[in-house]
Amino acid sequence: MTVTHQSYRITLDERGAVCSFVAHGKEMIVRRLPLFAFRLGVGPDAPTVTSDQALDVTVQQLEGQAAFTYRYQELTFTVTVAFDRQVAFSFRFSNHTGTPIEWVDIPQIALPNDLVARGGSGRLLMNINEGLLLENLAAKEAFAPYAHKAPEYPSQGLYCVFPAVVQSQFLAYYDDIAGLYIAATDEERSFKGVDFAPLGEEAIQPFFRLFPGIKADQTDFSLPYQVVLEPFHGDWYTAAELYRRWLEAHRPRGLRKVASNRELPTWYTDAPLVVTYPVQGAFDTDEMVPNRLFPYSNALPHLDRIADKTGSRIMALLMHWEGTAPWAPPYVWPPVGGEEMLRDFCDALHERRFLLGVYCSGISYTLHSNLNDYNAEERYRAEKIDRIVCMPPHSNQPTSLICQAQRKSYDMCISQPFTKQVILNEVEKIVSTGVDYIQVLDQNHGGTPYLCYSSRHKHPPLPGGWIVSHMTSLLRRLTALTKGTALLGCESGAAEPYLPYLNLSDNRYNLNYYVGHPVPLYAYLYHEYAYNFTGNGVCSSEVHDHRRSPDSFLMRLAYGCLAGDLMTLVINQDGHIMWSWCDRNTEYLPCEEVVLDFVRIATAYKREVGKPYLTFGRMVRPCPVESERVGMYSTFSNNPTYHPAVLTTAYVAKDGSMAQFLATYRTQEESCSIDLTGTDGAELVDETGEILAVLPADKVPLTLPPHSLRMLTIKKACAKTGKLL
Repeated sequence: MTVTHQSYRITLDERGAVCSFVAHGKEMIVRRLPLFAFRLGVGPDAPTVTSDQALDVTVQQLEGQAAFTYRYQELTFTVTVAFDRQVAFSFRFSNHTGTPIEWVDIPQIALPNDLVARGGSGRLLMNINEGLLLENLAAKEAFAPYAHKAPEYPSQGLYCVFPAVVQSQFLAYYDDIAGLYIAATDEERSFKGVDFAPLGEEAIQPFFRLFPGIKADQTDFSLPYQVVLEPFHGDWYTAAELYRRWLEAHRPRGLRKVASNRELPTWYTDAPLVVTYPVQGAFDTDEMVPNRLFPYSNALPHLDRIADKTGSRIMALLMHWEGTAPWAPPYVWPPVGGEEMLRDFCDALHERRFLLGVYCSGISYTLHSNLNDYNAEERYRAEKIDRIVCMPPHSNQPTSLICQAQRKSYDMCISQPFTKQVILNEVEKIVSTGVDYIQVLDQNHGGTPYLCYSSRHKHPPLPGGWIVSHMTSLLRRLTALTKGTALLGCESGAAEPYLPYLNLSDNRYNLNYYVGHPVPLYAYLYHEYAYNFTGNGVCSSEVHDHRRSPDSFLMRLAYGCLAGDLMTLVINQDGHIMWSWCDRNTEYLPCEEVVLDFVRIATAYKREVGKPYLTFGRMVRPCPVESERVGMYSTFSNNPTYHPAVLTTAYVAKDGSMAQFLATYRTQEESCSIDLTGTDGAELVDETGEILAVLPADKVPLTLPPHSLRMLTIKKACAKTGKLL
């Protein structure tokens, strides 16, 4: 069967497999795969069945669509394929085997591995850790946390699942000729695997694993959404725009734009600077004894100095403050030093118009800490937590992979009333001291809970939409509890269904440098609704060799600033800026004068002349900028990765005006050019609003100062009125 549309030609064989998909003259399919596969049963020992194994296949062709019916023994699968601007796949099944279907992979297609690293021009886009552009799939597979793994029990923090560290339910492949957008149109945003999987060296599978989440006695199921393929011509902005159009027509319930969200505190839009540090030890697995930033008030001189040099409102974000043990959820209270000491510190911060935030460690139950003598094993037994924790298939013996270096713990099932209540209780204690922000879901990347197969819980004993609905229920109760007091966040930017509740999270885009290039995809999609802080940079001292590439620090900071996020500094116990959290280097540190001056300039932009854009704006494609490529070295390779010497993003304000920001991060002037063709020129504006230059509607050379930030107000003629914007 071949169907021709103005932008594609698709061929499906008699068993429904996609044998050819030609888009803009490019053949996208390099290998035939069965149209779908499913697991009949639960757990990795259950068999995988494909569409090719059906005993019989019939096809019914209707106008604009085709229905393939696959008959197995006591099981019938029907896949409907609709042909329009998008090719849309949906399915239903009737299962009388008595064995549940855990997941379905659909559609299975094999794209060419003609990525840049293999001599082609292909790239892969996914919204993992705020946006990743891949030019080398082998690099992703070599980095264990990102390597393709089918989601199984026990959960891993960086599994490529949505809604979690994968924050949006789409993927894209493109090269210089054509691109393919692959997305789920799931308005409920249920749990699913979303990843790129290697098929040998020559092919790549865009991986969508869908979890019906139904019990074995429910025989009939119909997928309430579609997985769509849409060809395009362009780049990652083009693919992101396709998803944004769908998102804006199907926003998560409760999601509001920052500009109209009256429940956000005023400080949220005042460009606070996050300064994070521990009060015990120096890194995650250090000896947990009070350091020189304890008592809490010992940090005030350092915070005052940073505020004076940057003009910033400081948020002191505490680590290792828990009176139980660091990173030992769920119990964190009382704080080290007692409630009164923490409350006094909070009051001292508020007197300065500063803010207080604390890290917490998510949805696990700690039996004992590996960092101090905290032991809750008797409490675990007394509270019968073995009935609460996440269980594997066909077993009552739990295990966990989350932060086991710091603790012995098990993951708690989000469906259980105890899980929700214990987190609510601890948060209520925290906000009683006046804390302004709680990173309540550290280790729950994107806000995700963990997989549970328990047959003793009320949820179906396999993954499904119940995971998201229970997490949303908890977050709704938490935000009601903290309304008017504290904001909440998680590790990595909040995944799409959790955005209405997690307004400020701890970015992890720095991890994307391990395997490819961070791109501000998250900001492109969500900046109008929420933004994050640039994160504690954990692992950055490995992905960048700061002795050989010291400019990488400011590159990361500038990147996050241009994405519209709050800037973050990590300080050591002497108040000096560190390269990143858990960096053990104490001799060679970033140049504080350079860093703080950049923060000063950026803060001024975000509070005044750049506020309609960097704070409230909608990210758009910037005018093209060309600059030198700068090599950055890692600690594990002598082959540098290359990055633009001038970083750039652009935003449109509510009034329709457009501004583009240019940042440099090296200690030298940077030459670049910007192509203003198609506009009516631009004005180069500094942080005070002074016009430094007027640029024509042409390709214009620019020279920018070292470690600087500049704004261009773009004059663009409106297509309908001709009025300058």
